[in-house]
Amino acid sequence: MRLNEEWLTPENQELVPLSRWQNTVNLMADLFRAPAAFIVQHGAGGFRVTIASEQEENPYPSGGIIPSDTNIFCRKIVETCKPLYVNHATADPEWETNPEVSQDGFNSYLGLPIFWPDGLPFGTICVMDFSVTHYDDTYIQLIKQFRDLVQTDLLLVQQFEQIRAMALNDELTHLFNRRGFITVAEQRVQLARRNNNGLALVFMDVDGLKGLNDNLGHETGDFALKALARCMKNNVRGSDICARLGGDEFIILAETDQTDALKNICQRIEHDFCEAMPDNAPERTGVSYGIVQINDMSVSLECWMEKADKLMYSQKYFKRAVVRPAPD
Repeated sequence: MRLNEEWLTPENQELVPLSRWQNTVNLMADLFRAPAAFIVQHGAGGFRVTIASEQEENPYPSGGIIPSDTNIFCRKIVETCKPLYVNHATADPEWETNPEVSQDGFNSYLGLPIFWPDGLPFGTICVMDFSVTHYDDTYIQLIKQFRDLVQTDLLLVQQFEQIRAMALNDELTHLFNRRGFITVAEQRVQLARRNNNGLALVFMDVDGLKGLNDNLGHETGDFALKALARCMKNNVRGSDICARLGGDEFIILAETDQTDALKNICQRIEHDFCEAMPDNAPERTGVSYGIVQINDMSVSLECWMEKADKLMYSQKYFKRAVVRPAPD
């Protein structure tokens, strides 16, 4: 199945930062002083509003689908693969049958095509106004910059699909395995370096896995590993990268510069994990973790992983020291 045959939604895309797209579209509408801005995806089912700006005047919510044969502005962009600026639609007979104009009152449209990395059209990014507009080239260059950010994210989607096809997933937990994590994480680091985004690593380890295996059987141990993977996915953002590196070692690459907030997430993961464990699990069953802020993108990812690993072991040893009985 080709990528452009499936709608992008938070449920089916782990790497597309749709929340950032929402912020981008809101900012675009504010800068253009327009009542509506959109990212629209084109697919076999028509045109779907992937992201809609959150102004009260905007009549179109996210998720709406317009049939492919409808005479809308986005359709012309997808058909021609060229930018489109219509500053006075009601004066142009071409748009008499466009419901955006005739029914909803829009009179101005500025949009650019968005492309998948392979050159196929993904859809459009656009601003719309009820009034006649007179945008100069500065505005066109501005929306082009926003479009380029979206296309960079779509490159990540393609890479993710390629990695999935290479089966770089952990069979037990369905997270990335070590190879999959390194491949995706290195791409994310490159993107963060270009966009000046913060990144942080969390190295996680299951406390007491040997005790679970020895006392309750390896099925319980496998249950614990799958439970931790589930707790990780339930508590991090969809754009964060989770992986099982092997054995009882897990890792998260998060797009953030707020390590305190990330620590709170780790505490929720540990709490949820302990809640998921059977009542007869050994007392020491839990999760240890180490967090590092990646503040130098020129340092190798492996180096940051080692630092987070050491911090995780420091926490693990501290826990053991706390529960160890005092000598007579």
